[in-house]
Amino acid sequence: MLSSSPLFGSGSEKYPVRTATVLILLFVLNVLLGILIPILSESNSLYSVELLYDYQPGQLANEDVIAPYDFSFVDEIATEKARDEAAASVLPRFDFSMADTSLMYSRLEEVTSALSSGDSQALAQVFSSSSGADAGALLTKWSLLSPEEKNVLTLLLGDAVKDFVYRGVFSASELADIRAQGYDMVYATLPGDNSFNLVQSLGYTDNLLTDEEIQQGLLSFLQSYDISLTANCFTVLSSLVDWIIQPNVHYDALETGALRDQERAATDDVTAQIHRGDYILRYDTIVTEQALQTIRMINGITVDISPSQLIGRVIFLSVILYVALYFLSSFIERKYRVLVYTNIFMITMALMLVLSYFAVFFLNQLAPSSEQILPYLFLPLLMAQLTTKKRIGFVSGTVYACFILFFPSTDIMTFFYLVFSIEISVLFVRFSVTRLDMIYQGFYTALANALLTVIFHFIEAKPLIDLFSEVVAIVLNVAVTYICISLLLPLLEHFLNIPTVFRLNELSSTDSPVLVRLRSQAIGTYNHSMNVSDMAYNAAKEIGANAQLAKVGGLYHDIGKAEHPEYFIENQGGGPNVHDEMKYTLSAAVIKSHVKQGVEKGREIGLPQEVLDIIDQHHGNDIISYFYNKAVEEAKASKGPVQVNEEDFRYNSDIPQTKEAGIVMLADCFEAASRTLKKPTTLRYEKLFTSILVGKMNASQLDDCMLSMSEIEKIKRVFVHQAFGRDHMRIQYTKEENDA
Repeated sequence: MLSSSPLFGSGSEKYPVRTATVLILLFVLNVLLGILIPILSESNSLYSVELLYDYQPGQLANEDVIAPYDFSFVDEIATEKARDEAAASVLPRFDFSMADTSLMYSRLEEVTSALSSGDSQALAQVFSSSSGADAGALLTKWSLLSPEEKNVLTLLLGDAVKDFVYRGVFSASELADIRAQGYDMVYATLPGDNSFNLVQSLGYTDNLLTDEEIQQGLLSFLQSYDISLTANCFTVLSSLVDWIIQPNVHYDALETGALRDQERAATDDVTAQIHRGDYILRYDTIVTEQALQTIRMINGITVDISPSQLIGRVIFLSVILYVALYFLSSFIERKYRVLVYTNIFMITMALMLVLSYFAVFFLNQLAPSSEQILPYLFLPLLMAQLTTKKRIGFVSGTVYACFILFFPSTDIMTFFYLVFSIEISVLFVRFSVTRLDMIYQGFYTALANALLTVIFHFIEAKPLIDLFSEVVAIVLNVAVTYICISLLLPLLEHFLNIPTVFRLNELSSTDSPVLVRLRSQAIGTYNHSMNVSDMAYNAAKEIGANAQLAKVGGLYHDIGKAEHPEYFIENQGGGPNVHDEMKYTLSAAVIKSHVKQGVEKGREIGLPQEVLDIIDQHHGNDIISYFYNKAVEEAKASKGPVQVNEEDFRYNSDIPQTKEAGIVMLADCFEAASRTLKKPTTLRYEKLFTSILVGKMNASQLDDCMLSMSEIEKIKRVFVHQAFGRDHMRIQYTKEENDA
C-alpha cells in the first residue's frame, strides 16, 4: 500500500491522513492519465478517412483517397513479408546421427560375425531378420557360394556400409518435404575425409543419397571395384545392405526453426512514410492490403491493448513515478519542502499529459512529427528552477518522457530525443539572479535544441522538407516554455513562499523595511550582518552551496537584535555596558532572546522557512560562554553553595541542519571575533578561524550540516581573504592631506 510506504508514510509518521490521501490520489491520477491518454490518442485522430465502400483486397477502388497529414507507421504486412523472406533464406539443416550410425555398425558386426562363423543357425537368424519370407532362399543362395565368393562378399559388405555411412543416408520422405517447400539445396553436417570429424557442407537435394536409392548406391559403389559378382552373390549382398543401411542424416527442425527465428528477429520493421497529399487509393486501381492498413492506421481503429499489456503499463508507470517521488524526497534537504515540491511535480505532470494530448491532435499540423510540439520542457525546467537542483529537473523530465513513450505517435527514438533535449535544456539553467538572464538561457537552449533536432532528423532519415518545420516548432516550444515559467514562478514564490533565486535576490535588497529599521536602530548589528552576508555568500559560492540563500540568511540572521540593540556590544559604541548592572542569567536570557525574536520577526514579514531556519540555527544550542564563565567564577568566589545551571546559558535552537546554516554560523562567529584582533595578519586570521572551528566541533554544532573538511578549508580561505580586505592597513596621510 502506498500509504504505508517509506515515501508516503502513515498518517502519524510522515504526513497527516488527509495529506497522504491527497498524495495517493495525485499518484493514481497520474498513472490513470498515463494509461488513458495514449488509449484516447490511439482511438481518435486529427483527421479521418471516410471510405465510400467497404473494400476488400483485390477489388477496384471507386474513389481517390489522399493522405490528410504526414504520417508514419510500421507496415505490418511489408514487415511480415520481409521477415518471411529472411526466414526463407535460411536453408534447411540436416544433422548426422551417431545413434543411427552406431546401429548400422552393430548390424554389420552381427552379420559379419555370422558370415565368418559359417553357423547355419546364426545365418538363418540374420537372413530371417533381413529378408523375412525370403530367408530360406537367401540361405540357399549363400550355401551355393564358393568360399572365395563368401570372403569377397564379406569384405564388400563392410566397405559398402562404411561408404554409405560417410556419404550420409537421407530420408527420402524428408527430402521430398524439403523440395515441396521450394528448396533444392540444404546444409548437412557430415563426416569429413573418411573420419568422424563432422563438417557442415552445402549440397543439392538431387545429389544426396536416400534410403530409397540404396540399390543404385550399391551399384555405384561396386563400379569402383574391378570385380564381377554372380547373381546369387549380388542378391545376398544387396539384401544384407538393405537390412543394415538406414537413414543416418535427419532434418533438424529445431535448429532450422531457431535460425529462421533469428533471421526474423534481426529483420528491421518496415516503416511506411506517408506524406500529406499522397494517394492511398486511386480510382480504378486494385485495392491492396497495405492501402487498407494505412487507412486503418490513420483512422486509429487499430488500437488493441490486451489485459496483460494494460497491467504491464500500470506497473511500469507506477514504478517509474514512485522512483521519481522517492528520488525527489531523498534529494530535497529540507523535508518540509518535500510535500510542496511533490504536489507541484504531480499536478504539473498531470497538466502536461493533458496538454500533450491536445498538442498532438490540435497542433500537429504545425510540425510533421509530434515530439517538437510536446510541452516536455516545462516540467523539468520548472522543477529545476524551484528546487535549484538540476538533477531533479532532469529526473522529472525523464519521467515525463517515459509516460509519453506510450503515445501512438512516439517510439524509442522519440524517447531518446526527449531525454537528450531535456538534459541539454537543464544544463543551460544557471540559476541567475535576474529574470533577464532567463532570456539568454532560453536563447542558448533554443539554439542547442535546434541543433539536436537537426541531428535526430538525419538519424531517422526523415524527409528534408520537414526539417524547417521541426526547427521552428522546437524554437517556439522553448520560447513558450520560458515565457510560461517566467509568469508562473512569481506566483509560486508568493503563494507557496518558495525561495527561488529570484525571490532571494529580491530579499537581499537592503531597502526592505526590516533592514532599514535595523540600520537606523542598530547600526553595529547592521554592519555586522552585511559583512556576515557577504562572507557567507562567497563561501557558499566557493563550495557549490546555495549562495543566494546563505547571503539572505546572513543578512537577516540578527534582525531580532533590533528590539533591544543596546544589549549587544556592537551597538554600544564604547558607552557603559548595560550588562554590568544585570545578573548573568538575565544577560544570557536577553542575548538568547534575539534568536526567537528574529524568527518571529522573519515570520511576520514573510521570509521563507529556509531563511527562518538559518536565523533559528545560527547559534545552534551552543553555550553563551562569556556569561557562563562569569557565573562560574562568581559561584567559585561565593562562600555559599551556588550552582550554575548550564542550560540557563545555552541557546535553545537546533544545530545547523544545512550547509548554508553552518556557513552563516561560522561567518557570524568569525566576523565578530576578527574585529578584536590587534594588528591582524593572514596567519592570525587563520588561527582565529581554526580556534572557532575547533570550538564549534567540540560543541557538536556542525555535526548535521554536512560540511566536509575540504569545504571548511575553502570557507576558511574565503573568510580570511575578506577579513584581510576589510581590515587592511592604509598609509598615514599628512595633516594637510587629512584637512583636504
